[in-house]
Amino acid sequence: MKSRYTLHLERWADCTACELCEDRRRMVFARGTVPCDVLFIGEAPGKSEDVAGLPFWGPSGEKLDWIVRRSVAPFGLTWAMTNMVCCIPRKGAKTEKPPPEAIDACTPRLQEFVAIAEPRLIVCVGATARDMLSPDYLHTVRFERQIPQCHITHPGYIIKQPVAQQGLLLQQATVAIINALEDYSLIGPAEEGT
Repeated sequence: MKSRYTLHLERWADCTACELCEDRRRMVFARGTVPCDVLFIGEAPGKSEDVAGLPFWGPSGEKLDWIVRRSVAPFGLTWAMTNMVCCIPRKGAKTEKPPPEAIDACTPRLQEFVAIAEPRLIVCVGATARDMLSPDYLHTVRFERQIPQCHITHPGYIIKQPVAQQGLLLQQATVAIINALEDYSLIGPAEEGT
């Protein structure tokens, strides 16, 4: 018998719901453990992700993995990563922000994935995810249940900063996630610093 996640992958594998499908090499669904305790949701796949078929792969992924190793993994929590859209938003050789119609077209897929992943915390990676998943945002993506959220700076932005600033931004992201884990009772205060 196929798992819900396998059926999800099969259902969306050949998606042509928006124009982004025309320029993708591969659909970029998720990586990590499904279901999970913590789900990281970013904006869209980049060039490395489009080739590998995995979200947060390449330089940005290395920074996000660094954050995960210091914020989620020490507490024995499971995690997964995905994006608002599964196809690279490309214009010629350049990647850009996904258009609203692509986010709208991919919303049913994201909603279904979140229902399968059953996260106890969503980490919005970058401003687009933060805005589109915010309960206060006009066109917010809604899930079948309310899930606590926190926000971190996108690692793609972090890697463009001077090295000294990168360390500070990585630490800030780590602390934001640990604080959210504690605030939403996924870890206890006594566990800090493990």
